[in-house]
Amino acid sequence: MNTSSMDAADRISQLPDHIKHRIFSFLSTPEVVRLSVLSKPWHQVFTSFPVSEFSCPSFFTKKSDRSYEFCNFVYKSLLRQCRLYRSIPRFQLSVSTRDLCRPFPYCKFINRCIELSTQKGVKELSIDFWMPLYHRLPEAMLSVKELVVCKLAGCLLKGNVNWPSLRVLSLKKVEICDQSIIDNLIFTCPFIEKLALIECNGLSYLHLSGLRKLKKVKVKGQISTPLEKIEIDVVSLQTFSYSACYKEKTDIDLTSCKNLEVFKYKHGMITEDLIQGLNGNFPALKVLVLHGYRHHIQRIAISIPLLEKLNLSLPDLPAEEAIINAPRLRSFKCYMENIPPLFSLNQTSLQEVALKLSLDLIYFQQRESFREDFMEIIRNFNQIKLVTLRFTYYSSSVINKLVSKVSNPVLLDIRHLKLKTYIDGTEKVNVALVDDLFCICRPESLLLVSGCGGNDAFMKILCKKLVRRVKHKNYSAAAHVKCWQRDLKGVKIEHFGRNGYKKVVTCHAFLDSFQTLEPKQKIRFVFEW
Repeated sequence: MNTSSMDAADRISQLPDHIKHRIFSFLSTPEVVRLSVLSKPWHQVFTSFPVSEFSCPSFFTKKSDRSYEFCNFVYKSLLRQCRLYRSIPRFQLSVSTRDLCRPFPYCKFINRCIELSTQKGVKELSIDFWMPLYHRLPEAMLSVKELVVCKLAGCLLKGNVNWPSLRVLSLKKVEICDQSIIDNLIFTCPFIEKLALIECNGLSYLHLSGLRKLKKVKVKGQISTPLEKIEIDVVSLQTFSYSACYKEKTDIDLTSCKNLEVFKYKHGMITEDLIQGLNGNFPALKVLVLHGYRHHIQRIAISIPLLEKLNLSLPDLPAEEAIINAPRLRSFKCYMENIPPLFSLNQTSLQEVALKLSLDLIYFQQRESFREDFMEIIRNFNQIKLVTLRFTYYSSSVINKLVSKVSNPVLLDIRHLKLKTYIDGTEKVNVALVDDLFCICRPESLLLVSGCGGNDAFMKILCKKLVRRVKHKNYSAAAHVKCWQRDLKGVKIEHFGRNGYKKVVTCHAFLDSFQTLEPKQKIRFVFEW
């Protein structure tokens, strides 16, 4: 080690303890432990630093049974903190059977560690247990007056809970015996603001009321005990998110939540009653996400005056009509396998569109009016700032059929285009997609992510066309050249790397370095028309 390096190390060692504690706070527990063995001064700082995060996966570096060492480390760390500090503000513990080869002998030992944190008035508590059976928490944890944030996973919640200061509660894969456990939580934790119930077992009916501070609720169903009904009677609720089990039909009653701004519903059955209830009961709704499967529904009619973001995914919808009336809509994301014959979208303030096409070529050929219907839909996306298109093999074939039958295709007025292709076809199919895309729009920029589906093949073909255009002066005058190549005046490629790094390259240089392109790199083509 040279003198300058030693001087730098000495300067760091001479920092005040509170600054070293600040450095420790940005590191994981194993990194803090490794740092403490560098020197005696660092070890002294470590002994006074309140370690609050204990995780089996990050603690073990070798495939060996170090269960006792882990538990002993946690216990001694907490004992040291109990001697040095009046309180332990935060305690996080993650235990998995993959790491503890014999977990059951140490359950009582771990519970003792939890009790130590609760005795010192812990405010943020996070306990993750991933074991064959639910872990029963110690009685001392059921009554912690100072607890503000509580996150439990893989535990058995039984008994009377008393957390009067609780603001955030997250229960994941927790055994909940019945609704009385939830009722007790509501009664003894009246100031809850955020509640998450993720894959909790034993709960078939959820009823929430009386929580005047509640703003956000997130629920994810459990296969063994699917939720039949969710009823929330809380005026202050602003965000509701529900992920059902596969094609599960759940009755949701939020009619009292007049201040609801965000509604997300995924993977369940979507009914006409659900959509009608959204239209009439939530005047403040701004964000709507519907990802699911249709249930006796032939018509989509969404009319929400203040709606700003709409994410709609109904892959098996045979609807004949889709009408969206949302004058303040700014972002619209849609996925349908087949486009309804009547599609109306009020897009006065629309700025961003994401359209996933998975069109059936047979469906296209059987419906005579499909070309006119499709053209009418894409006219809705004129003058949009950012459009994201996702193409599959069949949808690209449909678009090729559409473009080839129209002498003057409709030009979309799109400033920025983002493309995602999922095409594993021949080079001929990809060449056609490049030409067809630029025949219907002249974007200022085109953004793609490398390694995503068929994006690499699309970029390579596009670059080859652009390189040939530059090499041959009379290339644009050739009869086989598409109209978009004649209209193009210039192009540059922006390659975005990690940490915001960006470099501008020519098409020829980009094509030469294409084989070394790493996955998930953002590539933007900037066009001059």
